[in-house]
Amino acid sequence: MSIYPRRYLDPQPNPRLWKVRLWISAGLLASLTAFIYSGLAWSLVRPVVHKSLINQYASEFQLDPLWMMAIIKVESRFAASAKSHRGALGLMQLLPSTANDIGSTIGLNKVSPEDLTNPSINLHLGAYYLARLQHQFQDDEIAILAAYNAGPGVTRQWQRNKPTLELEDIPYPETRRFVKEVERTYHFLKFLQEWKHLFGAKS
Repeated sequence: MSIYPRRYLDPQPNPRLWKVRLWISAGLLASLTAFIYSGLAWSLVRPVVHKSLINQYASEFQLDPLWMMAIIKVESRFAASAKSHRGALGLMQLLPSTANDIGSTIGLNKVSPEDLTNPSINLHLGAYYLARLQHQFQDDEIAILAAYNAGPGVTRQWQRNKPTLELEDIPYPETRRFVKEVERTYHFLKFLQEWKHLFGAKS
């Protein structure tokens, strides 16, 4: 053991090492930013499943395709075989009774449960039903989503002659959660699309 006292000195920062770390951090941040707002990031994050069908029926019924995508993502996570505990089926989680009520209007006289797992039939019916709800509720987005989840009859009761439905007016926790998740997903998809155009992505 040394008889001389040790000198405890504060470590001096290494300017060169500090600059290297700064450049590495800046490079990682730039790479992450470029990836998030690139066409590659958009193609990985966006729901590309059945995109052409969604665009087709959204255009036919004058709906925002991103809004349809948000509903599908929340309803079924883009699984064509999805089935809810209430018996709703397919991408847009339609009840067979609802599908048969509206099917004849678009030329589908008999819709079986198996038909609702067909993406084309399911999206066609779902887009038409959304457009009908949009007309009934005068573009009140919260009311439309509430009606899609809980039914138009009970949604009219919640409105109580108000011009627009508020989230607080919905007493069903499941329906409130559905509306919030669709709204959040829709705004996220819109954000991604706006930024992808800024960075030159084409799809």
